[in-house]
Amino acid sequence: MTDEDRAPFGESFEDVEGLEHLAEQEGLDGLRVAAELLEDELKAKSPLRRFLEFAFSIGITILIFVRLIPQFFDVEYRNMWSLLADIDRPMLAFMFVFWFFTMWCYAGVLTSSLPGLHRMQGVVVNFSGSALANIVPFGGAAGVGGTYAQCLSWGFDVPAITLSIIVSGVWNVFAKLGMPIIVLALLFAMGHSSQGLGAAAVIGFAVVVGAVVVFALLFRSEALAQSIGGAAERFVNAMRRLARRAPREGMAAKILEFRGRTIGLVRQRWRPITIWMVLYKVSQALLQLMCARAVGIEVGWIEIFAVYTFGELLSTIPVTPSGVGFVEVGATGLLVSFGASNDAALAAVLLYRAFTYLFEIPLGAAGWLTWATKHSWRRPPNSVARLTA
Repeated sequence: MTDEDRAPFGESFEDVEGLEHLAEQEGLDGLRVAAELLEDELKAKSPLRRFLEFAFSIGITILIFVRLIPQFFDVEYRNMWSLLADIDRPMLAFMFVFWFFTMWCYAGVLTSSLPGLHRMQGVVVNFSGSALANIVPFGGAAGVGGTYAQCLSWGFDVPAITLSIIVSGVWNVFAKLGMPIIVLALLFAMGHSSQGLGAAAVIGFAVVVGAVVVFALLFRSEALAQSIGGAAERFVNAMRRLARRAPREGMAAKILEFRGRTIGLVRQRWRPITIWMVLYKVSQALLQLMCARAVGIEVGWIEIFAVYTFGELLSTIPVTPSGVGFVEVGATGLLVSFGASNDAALAAVLLYRAFTYLFEIPLGAAGWLTWATKHSWRRPPNSVARLTA
């Protein structure tokens, strides 16, 4: 099977129609889709490579939590657990409710980038995809595959789903790279500095500027878009030749098609996409602030926002799912540098990560169960695309 025969997210289905048929499964048997997607993701690489990746990921995680964190921060986990056990129960309940609100905000991003998607469907697809991505090292493709399977069964077509994934992903990257710039400026204005966050802000600024320039050129004119597509095709094919793989043609035409679809979506939906993305990021930063206050940390809110933005950047490290271990070390270290005690800093970070990583796994399973049993959401393939075109 050639790369061109593979499904849009890289899984080894025979064709898109095969995925659409798989996504139409009814009842609890439809949960097989998640297993099929995960199985195909695991088969995308050799068993030995997958085993080595998994073993390395688990080994790094264990090393970080068992040896590095206790020694580097001079903490004992029982002291941290005592801090967490003393959290006011009404405060903890409010944080749970607020966390669901953050997920509701991100569902707004999805419904804005995929016209016709209902808010609860957005919540389900968000949790379902995140759960797959959170349990598989280097397994982001499995989460994307889950998004395709669910949205296809709800009547959307492949181009619309792909466009939604790309646009929401671009906005997410802009937010992750742009927030450190804003936070760093506020820290400097208040007389604080952080070399790590400063480096992240410089890198983020360069990437954001470069991406904005490329997007502006892409949307400026069809001729420029065709030139960019031709340059991209030549670069990709050069890399494929180095890897001894057949060249891929037609990228320029695909970029022009993407430009045509994206212009309409971005022109009509950029405001709600941006508003919901800002609400999502700010609400998650507020959740990080609540976690810090819950364990008695009185560091200023700007510093807490800096910890959040730094953790967001570290979560993109693909060695472990969602950067597990790296986020905890980096965010805790930055929080300690701002004056928090070691025990309280670690407790606050782990509490926040419980909301944004750990709890997503069982709720992701609930999302797949909801998708499999909510028959009223099922639509014929491509029906929503025709209605909303």
